[in-house]
Parts: sequence; structure tokens; C-alpha cells
Amino acid sequence: MKKFAGIIVAVMALVLCFALSACTNGYASNYSGTAIVTTRTSNETSISFGSFSGTCAMQLKNQGADEVYLTYEASLEEGNIKVYYDFNGEKLDLFEIGTDGSIKGKTEAFTGNKTIYVIIESDGTCNEGSFSFALEKAE
Repeated sequence: MKKFAGIIVAVMALVLCFALSACTNGYASNYSGTAIVTTRTSNETSISFGSFSGTCAMQLKNQGADEVYLTYEASLEEGNIKVYYDFNGEKLDLFEIGTDGSIKGKTEAFTGNKTIYVIIESDGTCNEGSFSFALEKAE
């Protein structure tokens, strides 16, 4: 009886792992660094760090049928980072930022109750960066 219960628990754990990994649309975070601070809500997300290396995937959710823009603001003291976004299953370039760079902008409008993924990928170790993304209603 104990073996059967152990097998059931193991199978349920595997199913849970696969179910949770399916929620990220194939984008997984795999990064290391120091002084990393992230904030995430359904329509805003940000990350700031002392040092960062790897990939960070974040998601935003358009909660209704309203037309929204993905606004962004970023700064980086040292290194090189590429940022992508995915709205309809296609990973698209958003911007690239390098040493002593800063950028602010917005995308074209999105419509529909959908998830928008933002993927940050570093080219080696980067220092002193701040990235923020938000969904704002189109006027």
C-alpha cells in the first residue's frame, strides 16, 4: 500500500511539473546575479539588478478586450542585453541596450484578452540595470 501511494505521489508531481512548465509558452527564466529585485503584477513587471547573466522571462496579461500598448523603460550601466516580446506565439525583437544606454518607448497596440511575454537575454554578465514594462490603454 505504501509503494502504491508513493507511485501516485510521484506521478502527480510529474504531472504538476509538466502543467506548470506549459504555462510559460516555452519561455523559461534561467539567470544568476546579485541584488536582483523583481516586481510582477498582471499588467506591470520590472527587474533591476547589480549584476545579471542569463535569461529572464516575464508575462503580462491584457485583462480585457481593450486595445493596449506595451510601454517600456530601461537603463544599463555595463554589458549588452536584447529584449524580445511575444504576443501571438512569435518571438519578436523589442530593443537592444548596451553599456551606458537608456531607452524608453512603446509597441504597436495589442487587442484582446491575451498574455504578452517579455524575454530579457544578456550577452554575458551585465551590471547595474533596470527594466520596466507595463500595459497601458490606448487612447
